[in-house]
Amino acid sequence: MRKKTKKSTGQESGWRKLAPKSSRRPSTIPAFRKKLSLLGRIFTLVFVLGIAGLGFWSLDRWFGPESGPLDLTGPGAPISKIEFSSDGALSPSWFDNWFGPLRERSLMDIDIEKLRIELEREDQVESAMVSRRFPSTLHVQIRERTPLLVLRLRNRSGSHEDWIVGSQGKLYRGAGYSRAELSLLPSLSVPSKSLKRLKDGEGFHDLGEIALISPLLELVKRDYPAMYRDWQVVSYDLEDGEGPYSYVRIRSGKVREIRYSPRDYAAQLKRLHYILLEPDFRRKPVIESINLCHDRSVFAKI
Repeated sequence: MRKKTKKSTGQESGWRKLAPKSSRRPSTIPAFRKKLSLLGRIFTLVFVLGIAGLGFWSLDRWFGPESGPLDLTGPGAPISKIEFSSDGALSPSWFDNWFGPLRERSLMDIDIEKLRIELEREDQVESAMVSRRFPSTLHVQIRERTPLLVLRLRNRSGSHEDWIVGSQGKLYRGAGYSRAELSLLPSLSVPSKSLKRLKDGEGFHDLGEIALISPLLELVKRDYPAMYRDWQVVSYDLEDGEGPYSYVRIRSGKVREIRYSPRDYAAQLKRLHYILLEPDFRRKPVIESINLCHDRSVFAKI
């Protein structure tokens, strides 16, 4: 048994010696030439592609500035329609005058982000949305500032100019408002020293104190519209901020003078509404004054 095993092992070793050794090099001259020819073709192809790319780059460099940028979108159709909407007084005709003539401009000619920024620079505009609606419609949506008061100033010619007062004290001339709309707004009375003109002389800086008053105006306009319509003139003294000596004064038809403290307007309005429903106050056509500045205490002069 041992001899047979040794013999078989010797045979396997002999077969291994007869197996050809692998080599990456071509075993014959024709095979080597074939491989060399393939490498030559690859090199020639890379060289030709490089020359072609260099040629296109040279043409673009010499003739590109004159021919202009490559337009992959094609010639756009001129704008045929402008969809304009606003939640306030601004109308499509206002936008047409502001935007100017289209002059065959296409949608792709319009920088919509720049247009939005320019619209929001208008004092009457609080925010704007501009978008393209292909093939040829420009869509513009405006949100305007809420007018709360009217500041009537006498100009050099002796007539009056109406300036709209927005919720954050923004002063602007306003466009699109009718006389009837402006007549419904209370007037603002402030000392002339409070008005500071801009450097260009075309307007005024914001009235920062209005931020303390606007919550009162917005609340009355929303919850007590009849009372708001009766208000005629609004003035204030807020040098102490929200301190005990600050107040907002209203002159109205029913009550000649109402004083509010510049805080907790909702509670003060509820007390005023309750007082005006009392029989003694309802019978009076005109009430001299009501002072709501002293917490829960109310001082009234009939």
